[in-house]
Amino acid sequence: MKKLKIANLSPTPLMIILAAGVLVSVPIRVFQLLNCVDPTTGFWAAKDFTVLLLYIICGVIGLVAFFLSFFSGIMTKPKFKEGKDLGLGICGLIFSASLLYEAVMLVLQFIKILSAYTTDSNGQISYYMTTSGGFAVALAALFGALGAVYLTFVSISAITGNDTYSSKRILGLCPALWAMFRLIYHFTNPINYRNVSSLFLEILMLCFAMIFFLSFARIASEINEEQSMMILWFTGVCTALLAFLCGLAPLILVITGKGSLIPASYPLHYCDFGLAIFITAFLFTVTPLTNEVGED
Repeated sequence: MKKLKIANLSPTPLMIILAAGVLVSVPIRVFQLLNCVDPTTGFWAAKDFTVLLLYIICGVIGLVAFFLSFFSGIMTKPKFKEGKDLGLGICGLIFSASLLYEAVMLVLQFIKILSAYTTDSNGQISYYMTTSGGFAVALAALFGALGAVYLTFVSISAITGNDTYSSKRILGLCPALWAMFRLIYHFTNPINYRNVSSLFLEILMLCFAMIFFLSFARIASEINEEQSMMILWFTGVCTALLAFLCGLAPLILVITGKGSLIPASYPLHYCDFGLAIFITAFLFTVTPLTNEVGED
C-alpha cells in the first residue's frame, strides 16, 4: 500500500464531501419516507428514480472516502488529539445518552420477546431465544449500556483534556459489540432486506460502525493501531452518512408531526442520530492531525 501512496493527497476534503452528501441525501430520504415507503410494513410502496439516486450518492461517497483514506500520503501516525475539546465532549455525551436510551428500549424488546415464549413454542427456550433474536437483543442492550459508559469516559476526557479513557481497553470494545449484536438481530428475521429500505440502510450503517469502533478502540488503546487511521476515516465517513440517513431523516418527520409515517416495525433509533453527530465531531477534531506527515 505504501508504494501506491499519493504524496499530496489529503483526506481532509472528506469533511466537505460528507457535509455535501448529507445535505443532498437526507432530503431525498425524507421524500422517500413521505412518498415511497409503506408506513405499515416498511416495504417500498413505489420505487422511483430517488431510490437509485440515493444508492449512487452513498456509493460514490464511499468510493471517494476509500480512495482518499487509503491512498493519502498525508496520513498521520495513528493518534488522537490531545487537550480539551468541548464540542467533541458534548457530542459524545449526547451519543452516550442516546445509546443508554437505546439500551433501555432493547431491554423492553427483550422482555416482549421472552413473554411471547410458551411451552408450545418450537423447541426449548434456548432455541427460541436464539431463533427469535432474543439473545442478540439482550447482548445488544448489555453492550449498548457499557458502550454508553465508555463514551462517557471519552466525553469527559475531551472536556477535561486528559486521556483516561485510553486505559479502558475492555470497555472500548463495547460500542463495536453493540453494533455487532444489533446487526445479528436483524439477520434473525427471514426477510428480503433490499425491499425494506430502512433496514437495508441500517444494516450497512451497523457494518461500518462496528469496524469504526474497533479502529477507534485500537488507536485509543495503542494496540496494533498500524493502518487504523485509514480505516477509521473510511468507515467513519460511511457510518456518519448512513447514520444521518437512518437517524436524521425520520427525526425530521417526528419533529414536523409526521412521525406516523415511520413504520412501527422499523422505528426511529435516536442513537443513530447521536452516532452521526459524534463521528462527525470526532472526524472534525482529528482533521488537523491528518495533515501531518505520518512516520513510516
